[in-house]
Amino acid sequence: MTIVELIKQIKPFPILFIRKHSIFNLEVFIDGWCYRDTKEDVKASVLYTEFYEWLQEKYKVGGSGGWADILYYKFETEEKALDEFFVLFNTFYKEKYKTSLW
Repeated sequence: MTIVELIKQIKPFPILFIRKHSIFNLEVFIDGWCYRDTKEDVKASVLYTEFYEWLQEKYKVGGSGGWADILYYKFETEEKALDEFFVLFNTFYKEKYKTSLW
């Protein structure tokens, strides 16, 4: 399973994967999932590099925070940031790969 496939599985019912409706709980879950297999680092660049850089450009932010930090900064609550993650990740994916995830 790729990281994109994982995100697609999580989207309909995040609470089945993360205990609290929170962007940071999602981040921790995905981090743990990626680190279970050292080969996954390369495939995870779609989230950790490409999406992160897309968010930085979109919201004109810099710094050392990750994608979850940018979304929390922008949307001000962990819950809203999580909801917007799925919208924005799909938008990013459509722009980059010319196909919708859902």
